[in-house]
Amino acid sequence: MLTQKLLDLTAGFGADWVNFLLVGVSVVGLGVFIDRVVFYVRTAERYPALRAAFSASLAASDLAGALRAVEGDSLARNVVRAGLELAASGERQPASVEQAMLGQLSEERGRYEARLSVLATIGNIAPLIGLLGTVIGIVGAFYVLGKVGTVQASSNSQVMSSIGEALVVTGFGITVAVPAVVAFNGLKAHVNGRLKQAEALSRELVANLARLDTNGGGEG
Repeated sequence: MLTQKLLDLTAGFGADWVNFLLVGVSVVGLGVFIDRVVFYVRTAERYPALRAAFSASLAASDLAGALRAVEGDSLARNVVRAGLELAASGERQPASVEQAMLGQLSEERGRYEARLSVLATIGNIAPLIGLLGTVIGIVGAFYVLGKVGTVQASSNSQVMSSIGEALVVTGFGITVAVPAVVAFNGLKAHVNGRLKQAEALSRELVANLARLDTNGGGEG
């Protein structure tokens, strides 16, 4: 009884609503992608210049210069600044400074990876949503086939329409999933690269921690 009611409901609505669901999912994915790209561009590292200024300040034992080098909002700058600010207070224990930077690194990771899971989820579920539309379309075709019989089925437009819907929704689901997966992998790789940059600067700071001058070093 329940199966028959579900069959009647499925045949009545068809698979077209699944297409609208996929459109909504793709719009959400596009919104997340644009949001992340804008954020990453706004907080760009300009890493070669940052590394050069930071290394020069450490070589000159210039704590104030190192702090100036990491001014601004970016992943690596925020992480290294956490260690430098602790060092500026007089802390010279490498473990303490390193833990301060690791704590900031965890916070920045969460900030930079925010909403990336949405893209991963879309990449995983979009083909399944398309498969749902396929099943609904095939069920609708067999439903009509059972009513009109096999002789009239080949010339029945509703049967052909249901099969067509099934194929279209399958392709649409894959079309939505592929860009989402590509975007997720690309953005995730970008974040991982910036995490490695932050780690490199952090290690350089720890290695030069003892020689930093809290009075400004090279500023005289």
